[in-house]
Order: sequence, then structure tokens, then C-alpha cells
Amino acid sequence: LEFPTFCDGWTLSPMRTAQRRRLAMGSFFVGVCMLMMLTTQSTDARITREDIRRAHLAVRERGGTSPRVADLRCEADSVPTAPEGAVKFFALGDWGVRGLDVGSEAQLDVARGISCAARANQPRFIVTLGDNFYPKGVTSETDRQFSFKFEEVYRDDALQVPWFPSLGDHDHLGDVNAQSMYSLKSDRWSMPRAWYVEVIPLANGGKLQLIFVDWVALEGRFSVSDNDRRFQNHLGEAAGKDTSEEHWEWLRRVTSSSNPTWRVVIGHRPLISVSARSAKDDGRYPAEGRARSAIREFIEGADVDLWINGHDHTAQVACSERGGGTTHFVTAGIGGYDLHALRPRKEWGETLYAENGYHGFTAHIVTDDTLTTHFMDERGRVRHSFEIRKDSSRCNY
Repeated sequence: LEFPTFCDGWTLSPMRTAQRRRLAMGSFFVGVCMLMMLTTQSTDARITREDIRRAHLAVRERGGTSPRVADLRCEADSVPTAPEGAVKFFALGDWGVRGLDVGSEAQLDVARGISCAARANQPRFIVTLGDNFYPKGVTSETDRQFSFKFEEVYRDDALQVPWFPSLGDHDHLGDVNAQSMYSLKSDRWSMPRAWYVEVIPLANGGKLQLIFVDWVALEGRFSVSDNDRRFQNHLGEAAGKDTSEEHWEWLRRVTSSSNPTWRVVIGHRPLISVSARSAKDDGRYPAEGRARSAIREFIEGADVDLWINGHDHTAQVACSERGGGTTHFVTAGIGGYDLHALRPRKEWGETLYAENGYHGFTAHIVTDDTLTTHFMDERGRVRHSFEIRKDSSRCNY
């Protein structure tokens, strides 16, 4: 996907007042019409990128959805300078807690840190790792949480870039379709459906493929009883067996029909984790354990270079070696919700790094030859970094 011109700069050409008014009114009715047509889709919104592009333009013409930050005190830049032409993006997980007693201030702290980092190292886009809205997702595309926990929080000019969300289990307690529909009301939220792909061109002809999966939907096919899934009594058709089979078929098709330079998968739950809670989850929720094993086997067999997840509120890196390459696993559910405990170091196994002492996000820098990840804290400082080289087949950083 070549990023459309509206992603590069949002200043509109000068025009007379009357022309502006006519354009704004026309754009408004375009957005309204698209919303009316799409609200009839109750279980799986499938919005086209053109729908999203036109809606974003219409919202921007009306002044946008985010009040801007007038001033922000930032520390000195601590993110290493990226090579010229590199693609930079941020990842934010488990963040939508403003107003709750489980990390509200931490979310606001991280928002300041990510704003400072974005000012110093402008990301092309930002991805979310699920659990966007605690505790029970959203009720509709007009839910006040979109403004209160998203637009009003991540409002710095440097964050006015495309946001590509993924879904978490708490999002599934609400209307997951509404999170796609919000793409037509925001000027940066870009989620055509519960699972989707973005392909980003690299400077020297390569491609970065980002695959956004719905972990809870993938899990659906592995449920064999009425009590083997997290939040099972609250899950709907969007997490059922039919949806799960469709999602798996789509995932097989997407990974077999292309050969990108880098393949990155964004999903909510971890495939490898040393969080204390993770040791108990597979026993409590057998379907989740079966799904975790199946997804990991598939990911490693599909030549995925990097899996990025939230869910566990810790910072972690794990790595596995596969024929001709490696698969790295990043856990970064540190965007706001209270942090989790870790298991003893002797139980880490494939895990190379784990910490639970800070909230934050991850910053990723991609070239045709390297994929670098920086774990950033709530003050915008680098806490840990690692690099994947395309010509390496060993977990040896």
C-alpha cells in the first residue's frame, strides 16, 4: 500500500470562504452517507481504504477530532537517529484506561512520552496492540470513550498520523464492529475490519507487511466447551467458530500469497511470555492454550520476522530460530493499565529480556536490511533495544 498523499501533510490548498463552505458541506454529507450504509453491517464491518480516506478528509476539513497540545516539555532526544528513508512506527498496548483506577495517570504519562518521542522522531504511523478501551470495549462508534480515552489524550501534532488498531479481549466485551466504524468519524483511526493488512514500501524497493489479527477470533475454533475461554459468556458472533474459520482461512491466504522483505504480525495476546499470570492462563482457559500453540506454530512456519502483542502488562522479548531465519516476539502491554509480575529468571527459557518497572510503548525502525526495536518508557527514554538483521539466522543479540 502506497501511503496516500493525505498521510504526508494535512494542509489544504487556499480557497475562498464560499468554496470552503461548499466543500465542507459536501464532505460532511459524504461521511454521513457512508456511515448510514455501513451501520447495517452488524457483525463484521468491511470498510474500504477509499471509504476511510474520504472520511478522514471530511473530518479534517471540519477541523479534525483532536484538540492540539499548545506546549509540551520534553527531555533531550534519546532515540537513535534512523537511517535516511527508514520507516518508523510506534506500537501502544493496553492503554484505554483514562478515568479508571487501574492506570489512568499512567496512560496520560505515556501519552506525554510518546508525544515527545514523536516530536523528535516522527513516526509514519502508530499501531495498537488491543485492549483499546477498558473495561468493556465501546458500545457504538459514537461512544464517548473514543474522545475521552483516545482523541483527547493522544492529541499532540506529532501524533496526527494514521493509527492502525488491533482488538483485545476487553474490546470484545463491547461492539468490535464499532471500532471499525469509528474509522469514518476520526481523521486518523484506520481500521477497515477486525483483521487486515497494510503493506509499506521501503526505501530500496523492499516491502514491510503488517498483518493485524484478531486473537480472540482466531481462538474461536479451539473452544470445545462452555467454560474454556476467557470472558466466554460475553463473547459474541465476532469471536465464534464460523468467524474463526474465516479468519484462519484469510490468514493462510495472506501469508502464502506474498513474499515481503519483512513480515510483522500484530496480535493482542502473547505466544511466549514470562508474566506470572501467563503460567496460569493456559490451565484456566484451555481454548486459549490450544490457540496459542497453533498460532505460534503457524507464525513460525509463515516466516514471520516479528510478532508484537500486548495483554501481558510487561516489556518482553523472546526469540525462536527457524530454518533460514528467526522469529522475535515482543510483548508491550505497557500503555497504561497496572503492570504485572514476572516469573523467576530461571523460568525464562526463550525469553531474552523482561521488565515490569515502567509504562511506555515501542518504537520500530525498518530498513531493507534491519528491523530495530526500542522499548520506550513514559518519559520517552529508551529502556532496551534490539536489532534483527535480515541476513541472520540466530537469536544472538
